[in-house]
Amino acid sequence: MRIKAFLLQFSRVLALLVLCIVITALNPNFLKSSNIINVVRQAAPQIIMSMGMTIVLLTGGIDLSVGSVMTLASVVTGYFLTQAHWPWPLALAIGLGVGAVSGVISGLLVAKVKLPSAVATYGMLWIDRGLAFAIMGPAPFFGFPDGYRYIGRGIILEIPVPIWIMAAIVLLVFLFLKYTTLGRSVYAVGANPPAARASGIRVDRTLMLAFILSGVLAALAGQVLCARMNAVDQSVGEPYLLPAIASPVMGGTSMTGGVGGVGGTVVGSLIMVVLANGMNLLSISSLWQQFAIGLVVVLAVWLDVVLKRSTSRA
Repeated sequence: MRIKAFLLQFSRVLALLVLCIVITALNPNFLKSSNIINVVRQAAPQIIMSMGMTIVLLTGGIDLSVGSVMTLASVVTGYFLTQAHWPWPLALAIGLGVGAVSGVISGLLVAKVKLPSAVATYGMLWIDRGLAFAIMGPAPFFGFPDGYRYIGRGIILEIPVPIWIMAAIVLLVFLFLKYTTLGRSVYAVGANPPAARASGIRVDRTLMLAFILSGVLAALAGQVLCARMNAVDQSVGEPYLLPAIASPVMGGTSMTGGVGGVGGTVVGSLIMVVLANGMNLLSISSLWQQFAIGLVVVLAVWLDVVLKRSTSRA
């Protein structure tokens, strides 16, 4: 029983370590410090966005709009930077505000209108995507000021700024979930909404907060990514939706709510990014990369379910 409990708790970390060992055996360049830093920097936007998704999943909901929120917030910021020529801190703040507003709308639809979160956020996915296309038109925005680009390309103590931002967000979300009343309410709402309401927890406020945080973090992930690319287009956030959902689930966050946390989400994100990086080093076709990542996600979630069932029976 102790061995099973250990495997359940550390299976994801062990999977990540085994993956790193296998890739290193096939290509020793994987362990170069420059490549490791590059891997974590690539993972930064995905992990930032996944933090918000983790909070929403813990409430028992899901946010399908995060990719479009990321796109819309980035497009709005790009517009004010390149078309209106506003100061970059103000443009950045407006972009984060767009994420917050989108989260407020999704939260209201779920908490007040009582729409299923999948339906509400799927609607917001299309609304945000349509607004992004309307604002940008056919041509992407590019050529951002140096101050804004520092968010994605800067270096502090030989560590890229995106990694520092990611680490700060992970720490803040961890502290929020573990040591604040609102954070504990997130778990309670996801575990049993009627019991949470009966115990005095303001369920609607907790749901609103979860979606607002998800929107803001999706917007922040977009800022980090676009500052690094020095450009934004209408599809910048699309590839990040499914990884943002898969990362927490691979990390042990239950899609029914109440179970999971920050550490598992980080490991889940790193497994996918490390796998992609390793296959690039091994010159594996991008088509097979998609197949392999999908297979690893399915196997990781299946293994987690098996271990949990086995432990509960024991």
